[in-house]
Amino acid sequence: MKLPEFEYFSPRDIPSTLELLAIHGAQASLLAGGTDLLVRMRQRLAAPGVVINLKDVEELKGIEKQKDGSILIGALTTLTELLESSLIRKKYPGLHQAAEAVAAPPLQNMGTVGGNLLQETRCLYYNQTAAWRRAKPVCFKAGGETCNTVKGGKHCFATYQGDLAPMLIALSARVVLSRKGESRALPLEALYSGKGKRPHNKDADELLQGVLLPPAEKNTVCRYEKLRLRQALDYPLVGAAVCLTLSDDGKLCKSGCLVLTAAGSGPVIVDDNAMMKDAEITDAWIDALAEAAYKAAKPVPNVLTPPAYRKRMARVLTRRALNKALAR
Repeated sequence: MKLPEFEYFSPRDIPSTLELLAIHGAQASLLAGGTDLLVRMRQRLAAPGVVINLKDVEELKGIEKQKDGSILIGALTTLTELLESSLIRKKYPGLHQAAEAVAAPPLQNMGTVGGNLLQETRCLYYNQTAAWRRAKPVCFKAGGETCNTVKGGKHCFATYQGDLAPMLIALSARVVLSRKGESRALPLEALYSGKGKRPHNKDADELLQGVLLPPAEKNTVCRYEKLRLRQALDYPLVGAAVCLTLSDDGKLCKSGCLVLTAAGSGPVIVDDNAMMKDAEITDAWIDALAEAAYKAAKPVPNVLTPPAYRKRMARVLTRRALNKALAR
């Protein structure tokens, strides 16, 4: 499982990186922590002609508080740095929980925020060696015209299994994308297409520069709950992220957002204020949100546990996340 041949560049600043992306475009892959890309290259799931190493681009690193109270997290900030940030732990504990749930410490030392957000969708029949895949028809994600997961499926059902994105979406985070000569900021949820084959709405010449978190609001509580086979290393089988802004007496939810992961080909927004705005916090309200999560989850048989089980667990984890966030 040697790496395929490629041309290698290691720029030292953002303008140089954007220049390389403008020249090489779709032929290039960006290397951050490498925990996703290098494995995919060894499995021949990716064979870029050009690899651009971002590790020397210092401008993409760090966590900074802005003048307006928002927080800018550089795309090359590692998960360990996120976990060790007192600012994140104090002001955004839900994000701390989500980062802590990613893999295990050795991979947290390597993995980056940008890499976690831009990880590829996964499938039990796709994320295998080239030799293993030759025993199956070529699937949509590999450029074929069939789905090895859903019989008769007309598109790719590969699953998005990121941990950070659901919590950052619940926190109303935005991402900054840059290309030579321009940049744009968009809500994080807009970065995801919901399509298994091409999961990101990002052009080949664009660089994810960082994540912007809005100022932490008073009386906001968050929680991330994750189901996995082991307590470390594993991708989520399903996960639920919830953020609620409460009234001063804690009896009303003034606003909130509930997002699932590993429940479709992108993060699944179950509720963004529709059921949460000015809602009285009751057991019936929690049950209604849990039921909404159950209905929104659309798992397919492309991970190691049955879809029906994962769908039921979306309900369980949502209820658990709400109760823990509310300290009930």
